[in-house]
Amino acid sequence: MKTRVLFAILFTLAAAPAWSDVIIIGDNDGYGAGVPDNGNHPFNAGYDGRSDDEKAATNGAQFTDTYSTAHPGFGPQPGEVATFIFENLGTGWTEGSMWFDMADFQASTFGPLITTYNGIEQNWAFNDGFRTTVVRFFDLQQDVLDSINALGSLTVQITRAGSGDFYGIDYALLSNRLAEDTDPNNDPILKPGDPVAVSEPGTLGILVMGLGLLLVGWRRRFAL
Repeated sequence: MKTRVLFAILFTLAAAPAWSDVIIIGDNDGYGAGVPDNGNHPFNAGYDGRSDDEKAATNGAQFTDTYSTAHPGFGPQPGEVATFIFENLGTGWTEGSMWFDMADFQASTFGPLITTYNGIEQNWAFNDGFRTTVVRFFDLQQDVLDSINALGSLTVQITRAGSGDFYGIDYALLSNRLAEDTDPNNDPILKPGDPVAVSEPGTLGILVMGLGLLLVGWRRRFAL
């Protein structure tokens, strides 16, 4: 009976998902103007929902500090290409997800954006409408994981060339877990460039089950 209980505990430990590491580019502050997640916003030339602390910050003179929008005058990446670079990712990636806080995507009206992960094109033909924000997450496909392991980094590029859409992204977030195992509000947050903890597949489970076998053998030895 005790042996069965021991194995149940060890199996639970092996199967339970660990905390994910997340790297965020941008500061998740509602586009610097208090724009809500997953809702509609009154964002216009006269709207400013920033807190007093945000206005007093070193970047407070810039209306939106998203570090993402590829529209001149609204963020620190002018021009038609926004680039997010995640480095020091290691080579043990077997799963992962990307998260974006998006606003005002209207691909059906103005044309889709060209978005790539390490040069691998993604489908970003979203139609949310003006004044709508959506937090989206995408599990990384195997070809993207392979490219991360080969390069030790992930470069996300969003190109507006060929699209007349005006859009914004409050933050881009990379997780070393699937989206269902990631909680951006509670998981440890790393700065861009901090090393991410990734392990070879099954390592934790093998170690835990090995410990279980040793304990069972130890128990049987002393029971003789």
